[in-house]
Amino acid sequence: MIFIIFVDLSSGNAYLRDPAISQSLSTYFITNEKFQDTVFHFSQPLRASVVVGVNQDVYSEVNLDYIRVHHIVLSRRAAGGGAVYVDPGNLTYAFVDNDNGTNYLNFRKYAAPVIRVLRRLGADVKMTGRNDLTVHGMKFSGMSSLKIGNRFSCGGTIMLDVDLDAASQALTPPKTKLASKGIRSVHSRVTNIRQFFKPAYQLIPVNHLKSLILKEVFQIEKLADIPTYKMTEADWQQVQKIAQASFKTKDWVMGKRITDDYFHSKHYAGVGTVEISFSVTNGIITHAKVFGDFNQANGNLAEIEHQLIGTPLTRDSLMEAFRISHLSQNIGAVTPEELTDLVLNHHNQLTH
Repeated sequence: MIFIIFVDLSSGNAYLRDPAISQSLSTYFITNEKFQDTVFHFSQPLRASVVVGVNQDVYSEVNLDYIRVHHIVLSRRAAGGGAVYVDPGNLTYAFVDNDNGTNYLNFRKYAAPVIRVLRRLGADVKMTGRNDLTVHGMKFSGMSSLKIGNRFSCGGTIMLDVDLDAASQALTPPKTKLASKGIRSVHSRVTNIRQFFKPAYQLIPVNHLKSLILKEVFQIEKLADIPTYKMTEADWQQVQKIAQASFKTKDWVMGKRITDDYFHSKHYAGVGTVEISFSVTNGIITHAKVFGDFNQANGNLAEIEHQLIGTPLTRDSLMEAFRISHLSQNIGAVTPEELTDLVLNHHNQLTH
């Protein structure tokens, strides 16, 4: 029998003002031995921030001038997926579970209770692509996952009352990502879900929505029957140590700004956007860096980069470099042929 415990974060408001603390929670629940079973928790941002995926290029995904002027905090999570703008109008939910061979990256499984609740409230919610929840073709939730050892986190945001104008200005995804979805801008592809609820639920308080989701996750009628663990001060101190060590450094958040000759990007259905920045001298690749919003957060992208450096910029040579780069483990279901075309096709070039 699978045992699920709800972790109550209400004692941590003083800590949760720092987005790096929120990004450290999954790592804490995955790695701390006191949490052996399935964990479920909510969080709600106390301030506006942009959170980028572990493998993304901040400089191509985020409007850094805008977020600086508007005092929007930038952070990076250890999980894959794409960049998101979050503010107090977001509700984030997450599971931490043990990998049984079928549930890791099974976004549909972990989104299911949320989808059922939102549909009961009147929204015609669908799961589209690999990890998006949409209503009437517009995205209101994105999901991501992080795996450490045999445990992983899987969760997503729910846009209820988000400042859509700020989200539109703060995020600057590559045009290839928008084109693959048949849309023109961030603003045109995202929406708040609240407006799609039945009239009786359009003013539903966030705490009421959380209660409905909790009852659905735990399949119970009374909240008092939910097995609950309340975070202690000692817990928060441990989370803070993780944040300080891993999630707050400038190198982690910003990454290194790349000044390569080329920056090619393409969206692959079921995988996500793959971006390769590279430089060429005398027909030989002299530098390469792989980015993307794919959810294979634990892949060794350096292995791919190492194989590319020193490789002639020819189809046969690139095919061989990608063939021995363990693409399925490091990125996902993308082929050597597809990435060779990504590098060689100048139509994939973006302004970095």
